[in-house]
Amino acid sequence: VLTKDSVTVSVDAVVYYRVSNATVSIANVENAHHSTRLLAQTTLRNIMGQRPLHEILSERESISQHMKALLDEATDSWGINVERVEM
Repeated sequence: VLTKDSVTVSVDAVVYYRVSNATVSIANVENAHHSTRLLAQTTLRNIMGQRPLHEILSERESISQHMKALLDEATDSWGINVERVEM
């Protein structure tokens, strides 16, 4: 991932989610697991690209909370509830 200050970093993140409505999940998205994974990767890249390295290192918890909120909002229509994001 490339940060705002053009530093390349390797970031691992784990997203904990649950299917809150299986019917909606099946009807609204072809592969919920794969789609959630791709959305998490894209969201992580976007968030990291907007911040300098020192901010990423010092604010991991707030970044995780921000990422959780974005993912939870986006996956709500898929019948998925994002429980937690850890980096």
